Amino acid sequence: LAAPTNDINTTVALALLTSISYFYAGISKKGLGYFSRYVEPAAFLLPINVLEDFTKPLSLSFRLFGNILADELVVGVLVALVPLIIPIPIMLLGVFTSAIQALVFATLAGAYIGEALADHH
Repeated sequence: LAAPTNDINTTVALALLTSISYFYAGISKKGLGYFSRYVEPAAFLLPINVLEDFTKPLSLSFRLFGNILADELVVGVLVALVPLIIPIPIMLLGVFTSAIQALVFATLAGAYIGEALADHH
């Protein structure tokens, strides 16, 4: 069985839900004043601050997808080369690394939402 996050569409959907969550959290706490953060500390930083909101979900989704796909590929190659005993420890290592990736994703999502809720004034 393949991991559900082995599909890029799943990881992009999770990352977009995270983005929607931090926009919702920021707007619900600060109203439309939430968008004033784009011109802080200086107005010329507007393009960089907008670009940051596009790169957050990209980095979340590609990090999760890449790590899970790499694990699936390593296990697949080892099963093809040495089908009996060797892949089992690698599969257990895959479970561990998947748990770490879930923790990293949840931590970054929490940090992004916390950043949207924080008062920087």
